[in-house]
Amino acid sequence: MITRILEPNELYLARLVQTVCFEGSMDFEKEKEAALSMTPEEIAGAKQPCEWGPFPKSRCWGAFSDDSKTLMGCVNVNSYPIRFDGKQLMMGGIGGVSTLPPYRRGGVIRSCITAAFRQMMEDGFAFSYLYPFSQAYYRQFGFEASDFVQDWQIRLSALKTHDPGGTIEQLFPGDDLSPLTVIYNEFFKDCNLSVIRKEFDPSLPEQDLLGQQRYLYLWRNGNGQPRGFFLSKKQGRAMECAARFPMRNAFLALDVQAYEALFHFVRTAFSSHYDEIHLKLPDYIPLSYLVSEGNGITSCQRHSNGMVRAVSVPLVLENCRCKGSGRIKIAVSDPVLPENTGTWALEFAEGLPNRVSLTAEAPDISLPIGTFSALICGGRTADQLPMMPEAAVFHPDAPFDQVFYAKPSHVMDLF
Repeated sequence: MITRILEPNELYLARLVQTVCFEGSMDFEKEKEAALSMTPEEIAGAKQPCEWGPFPKSRCWGAFSDDSKTLMGCVNVNSYPIRFDGKQLMMGGIGGVSTLPPYRRGGVIRSCITAAFRQMMEDGFAFSYLYPFSQAYYRQFGFEASDFVQDWQIRLSALKTHDPGGTIEQLFPGDDLSPLTVIYNEFFKDCNLSVIRKEFDPSLPEQDLLGQQRYLYLWRNGNGQPRGFFLSKKQGRAMECAARFPMRNAFLALDVQAYEALFHFVRTAFSSHYDEIHLKLPDYIPLSYLVSEGNGITSCQRHSNGMVRAVSVPLVLENCRCKGSGRIKIAVSDPVLPENTGTWALEFAEGLPNRVSLTAEAPDISLPIGTFSALICGGRTADQLPMMPEAAVFHPDAPFDQVFYAKPSHVMDLF
């Protein structure tokens, strides 16, 4: 097996593998002809580093047969600048994980993911993230469920009708979409793992929203400040505002007045054409407070949004935000990236940078890499350690709660 990054003029092979695995469709001969006709200049241009560091915006790792003739499987890795405890770090978003049926269960994906992790570590990435078809499958690579979402289905008749004022604008093709970026970055400014965006969605201006029957509304408060928006599509009698792979809609509001204004607008403007609104929000948003009739919440399902993995334990510990001052020794086991395996001493104090080093001292706690990742991002907390059979606590008096505490964590980007 030969595992390497695919060249830009080889990506049609990855498209073929992914089309088979996800039962999609492609014009293979057309894509092959376009790929093989790329000039050296076009290939070099596609390999230019991105604006965030000396690495491409996207890479595709592939596992070839020993004779290099067959691409057996592949993994896409997208580079994202993210927020983590007030710092900007890099995250590799993994997608397109696929293997042709004749080569499954032969270590193809393990080879691709391992190579991708090692490259991420060399490039200074802190985390990797993915949306799993199976959490159990990806735990073997060190991923763990981190952030959670709530899917809400609420009858319009149950929404509060208080109008806080301000104005609602409908945005059409060619309109200024920069307020969406302002709202997005303000919404996620203190949220771990959220992607730092220069545009809310660069593809929006190119999309035929009217042809897709998707509609975009913006609310400004009494001072003219953009504070909330939603992008939706009618699905039956429901207003679909959830971000999903086939249809990346959205609903973001920055304060209670923004929620009230948008909900008031939805109820008063659409109640004759819609019965329900469907939202997908981080689970730290207490949306039920804004529903006047609790029985009108026809569904509220909490589920894992995705899975996170620390790529570099020392980099993550150096940048994590701890409470007060203290010292903790964390033994981490990482069979995929052995550089992370060992007992890490973390010393922290208010106003000073964290000090991180490998130590031969006895650890206070022992964690697999996935559990460490979920804890350090804030998706799990120190008081939950007794419910984690994979965590071994040796010194219960160690300041776990100063390092592993609840933090907002959410990834809205899909890849």
